[in-house]
Amino acid sequence: MKKIIMATLLMAVVIIAGCVSQTTNNVAKNQSSGNAVNNSVPTNFLDSDKDGIPDNAEKVLGTDPLNPDTDGDGIDDKQDKNPVNVDIPVPESIGVSDFSIKELVLENNVDSLTGKPVSDHLEIIMSNNGKQNITNFEVLYNLTDLKTNQEQSYLLSLKGFVLPAGQKKSVHIDVSSKPDHFMANPNSIYYTSTNELKVNVLVNAPGHQAQKTESIKPAGGAEVAD
Repeated sequence: MKKIIMATLLMAVVIIAGCVSQTTNNVAKNQSSGNAVNNSVPTNFLDSDKDGIPDNAEKVLGTDPLNPDTDGDGIDDKQDKNPVNVDIPVPESIGVSDFSIKELVLENNVDSLTGKPVSDHLEIIMSNNGKQNITNFEVLYNLTDLKTNQEQSYLLSLKGFVLPAGQKKSVHIDVSSKPDHFMANPNSIYYTSTNELKVNVLVNAPGHQAQKTESIKPAGGAEVAD
């Protein structure tokens, strides 16, 4: 049933994309003929990530209008049969067991490390118990709506994130562009569902033992900062 619904939605996207193409062609023809035209693109035809799916259609599909590969599995959304679920196996990294997940924070109006107000988001607090900095992290997180059983999964590469030796540090997955904040899908069920959610997290780092955890996000949706 999910595949049928997704196929129907993708067909609608193709039709919309065709309309965008036709509109673009008409604008080009008018320009070449010397006719006065309005060069602004209608907001319902905007395609911010240039993946062939207009932003308004991405909202219907539940995909990210700023990321052509919403789930991070290497398949662009327009070609992905399930663009909000990772379609590739993600093995657990192996090696030295020198880092751990101290806490998975899913509903907070205060940053646990800075004490400043923040909007609810997914925060992974990790600790490095070793003597060397750890880099090249990758996070796979799964969302399950406990009322509808809808599932989504996302794979993120934490480029630039460093977990210093002997220290504790947070990874933030949200819609901010601050340091150590990594982009979440704003149309995911984490933001759109008001039901209780189960969140599973797998953190990999090459040469280090993978760490896993899970927690429950209470019903109510993602609230803004106090």
